[in-house]
Amino acid sequence: MKHCYLLAIAAACFTLACQKDDDEPAPPTPPAATCGVDGARLQGAFDGTTFCANASLFAADGGGVMTISGMTQQGATLTLEIEDVFVGTHPLNDTQNTLLFTTNMAIAYNSTDGDPGTLTITTYDTVARRIKGSFSASLTNPLGGPSKPITGSFDMFYVD
Repeated sequence: MKHCYLLAIAAACFTLACQKDDDEPAPPTPPAATCGVDGARLQGAFDGTTFCANASLFAADGGGVMTISGMTQQGATLTLEIEDVFVGTHPLNDTQNTLLFTTNMAIAYNSTDGDPGTLTITTYDTVARRIKGSFSASLTNPLGGPSKPITGSFDMFYVD
């Protein structure tokens, strides 16, 4: 009989030890993955996949045209050629403020005049040489096929 009491006590202790304390805080949520750092960021989403320029990244003001370009470690590239280099919302198309995206399989897509997107520049600081903004467009493959959506943002220090 003593054996039964010991088993019952052991079972009760095991049950109490396994119960979750409702006052315990939930484990912390890991921070969201970020792309780059402030002043060196080019990121986006193309046709349901994310893009983060984590292999190569640069911005240059070439006398009236700002070029922002980046490449992923997998080989995808994104290049913006911005002619309207001032704060505001501008068209993103084939002849003015163009965007070229190349997948890691070297399939190219570009902005077009027929379905222009938008380019929004939120900061253009010529003293700090920094430009920030976002973009959204439907890109087409010059060889045909359906257009594909792209959205993204940039925060870049640039060189003259």
